[in-house]
Amino acid sequence: MTSEDLTLTSARTIFGLALRNVGADKISRGKVMGSSSRTRRFGRLQFVALAASAALICTTATSVSLASASTKGHAQSAALTSIIIGEPLSPPQVPQEAVFIAQQLGFFKQFGLSVHVAYMPNGLSSEMGTTSSSITLGMAGGSDSIEAAAQGAPIHAVWVDYQKLDLVCIGGPSIKTVKDLVGKNVASTGAGGFAETTMTACLNAGGVQQSQVHEITMTRAEFVPSLVNGQIQAAVFHADDAYTVTHSIKGAHVLNYLYKSLPSYWYGSLNVVDSYAAKHPLIVEDAIAAMLLADRWMLNAKNNSRFISLTVKTTQESKSAVSSAVNFDRSIRLWNAGCGVSPGSITFTSNMLKNQGATTSIPSFARVYTSKYCTAALSLIKSSLVKK
Repeated sequence: MTSEDLTLTSARTIFGLALRNVGADKISRGKVMGSSSRTRRFGRLQFVALAASAALICTTATSVSLASASTKGHAQSAALTSIIIGEPLSPPQVPQEAVFIAQQLGFFKQFGLSVHVAYMPNGLSSEMGTTSSSITLGMAGGSDSIEAAAQGAPIHAVWVDYQKLDLVCIGGPSIKTVKDLVGKNVASTGAGGFAETTMTACLNAGGVQQSQVHEITMTRAEFVPSLVNGQIQAAVFHADDAYTVTHSIKGAHVLNYLYKSLPSYWYGSLNVVDSYAAKHPLIVEDAIAAMLLADRWMLNAKNNSRFISLTVKTTQESKSAVSSAVNFDRSIRLWNAGCGVSPGSITFTSNMLKNQGATTSIPSFARVYTSKYCTAALSLIKSSLVKK
């Protein structure tokens, strides 16, 4: 393990403690909920408190400073500009591979960037670290970007890395259809969380209401063993985990695919604090351009063998699970080769969050997302600055 790995491990540990110290006692991949509340409701002051904690932690635990970023960009200097990109899962899963592919294939270096990855516990913590200006760019969930905007945080989503849900609803051996789940136990990471949202979509797609099942709250790490021992009869997994589950539990099978059940849900976002983007627009554009090249490379089936080989190392998953997820994600065109994000997708997700009580207002499209940096990145890719 390198010294950088150790500092990032320390960041993850301390960050979890800091979140608990400001009242976020249940953390689950981009969702934070108090034990006495149905959903995660926190106001502007609490949002600022979380961001301040992130600032303290990231400054202490990483050796890279945002002060090292100059106002240059587009490879105006031979010296690489150091930036920090926050990742919402550790280790990452197949959908989050853009940063790692861009790094391993030299796309960041091509645009004059030296990228250090900060592994955060979930999308919300990545969003907070970015809001605090301790992370240059933060990968998070679309829901995290919407909630930050609803709280008035000075941050915008500047790119949509992956648009569709690669999640799969899996039933245990005794469950043949969604209707078999009536009166049964299903997995949740807590009321109002992403796991509950996606499980509810799975149920509704099969004609079952959330009130007709029993939700059992647990961590995602407990989903598989709980399905094995019969404590739960269904859970929602990412495509790579879904492969492992269906090949590890005899009789487990797919009930439905969430990209079909929630086709308009906004899945992943790349975020930057407004003041940084205004001061360093070229650096933001360079980072997006590098990851756009990575997404395009991943979407190209000719790169399949190398893609799988590189991803096995970063995800620490089996080759068969990674191969299955890569092929599935490519088949639904999970990764974004351009700048497109549907206003309807953001509105749909905003309405869902408000109905769950996660937000009290629906922010405007312009308040959540700006496409100007991605548009500039696309022009950059087409220019002579990019190696052919």
